[in-house]
Amino acid sequence: MRNRSINLIGLGILSGAMIGTVLGQFLGFILPEGSTVKQFFLTTFDFSFGSIGSELLLDLGIIAIDLGMIVRFNVCSVIGFAIAYYLLRYFR
Repeated sequence: MRNRSINLIGLGILSGAMIGTVLGQFLGFILPEGSTVKQFFLTTFDFSFGSIGSELLLDLGIIAIDLGMIVRFNVCSVIGFAIAYYLLRYFR
């Protein structure tokens, strides 16, 4: 991956996240409610940076701008990242 541009790597990581999200939504639709397998694949770990009510809120009266972000990881997103890594690594 030494010869790859940063844009291509960023696109690969973004596509891996989208693949993982689609895979998670698909598994959530197919697997029965309350199953252990569904809980394993779809349990998320949230990392949040700023939210409504925090000091990062810019309230201008007419509009309020929240400078926050939430990143959610689950097993399906890790699988999506692995697929993106494989595609970036082995297909040139």
